[in-house]
Amino acid sequence: MKIAILGGTGNEGFGLGFRWAAAGHDIIIGSRLAEKGASAAADMLSQLPENVSVKGTDNLSATQEAELVVLSVPYSAQEKTLATVKEALAGKLLVTVAVPVGEKAARVWRLPSGLSAAEEAQQQVGDITRVVAAFQNISAHHLMDMEH
Repeated sequence: MKIAILGGTGNEGFGLGFRWAAAGHDIIIGSRLAEKGASAAADMLSQLPENVSVKGTDNLSATQEAELVVLSVPYSAQEKTLATVKEALAGKLLVTVAVPVGEKAARVWRLPSGLSAAEEAQQQVGDITRVVAAFQNISAHHLMDMEH
């Protein structure tokens, strides 16, 4: 499966991509800047066997190419990122790992909307795609540890 990870240059997105690439999926690391996506892809490839498929690009291109899209950006970047890729999400499943956390990781914000980050994402993209929340309690450290 072709999986785009928007924000795949961050720890959580990189870890998810690492695991899925190792399992044989085609990974497209998206970033605001194509160069950052390409750099993260090169880093990931250096840590995996030669027979994996990983490439990096900008978020919009990654979304256009993928069958499944993972939103792995900080909550504060969710709205802007989704606005950039909204039309390309049509008919695809969007998985978000976003959690609105405060200054300390143990503090979760109460959103003014009263919704979860995933519910807000669904409202923003409307009916063109379905949004699900997942992987919110798996640390990037554990994702990178293939023994875990």
